[in-house]
Amino acid sequence: MSAVDAAARNKSNYLEAKSAFNRRDIDACMTFYSTDHQMRSREVGPGREHIRAFLASMHETWGNLEIVAEHVVAEGEWVMGRCTSSAIHSTTVMGVAPTNRRIETTFWDLHRFNHDGLIVETWNVVDGLAIMQQLKALNPVTSG
Repeated sequence: MSAVDAAARNKSNYLEAKSAFNRRDIDACMTFYSTDHQMRSREVGPGREHIRAFLASMHETWGNLEIVAEHVVAEGEWVMGRCTSSAIHSTTVMGVAPTNRRIETTFWDLHRFNHDGLIVETWNVVDGLAIMQQLKALNPVTSG
């Protein structure tokens, strides 16, 4: 398979995994991850059970969580997405009791795929400051 064909397949798999996540079908989502998948943005051992637990916890923490892939770039074995997510603040997050307000943020994720089109490595960066501001979990900064 050419690098261009692999990139197109990997991008499609990335988008399908996001779609399964949005449907809350974690089993279908896991079919896009290799059994030895490694999360690189947190210190956990290899194995897709870690990404499964992470994704399931996102649905448990955030009501009506939905991810929209705004911009996806694929090159060979690499796929990177800039996504927006929105959810209802329905559980205690960052010490803040539920407000039932819609919270929105942006995140970026980078995935490396293997020759079978499965995700073998993942890095995530979330705009946590935007979440904290919307939760009002930050004290205003005053000049003194």
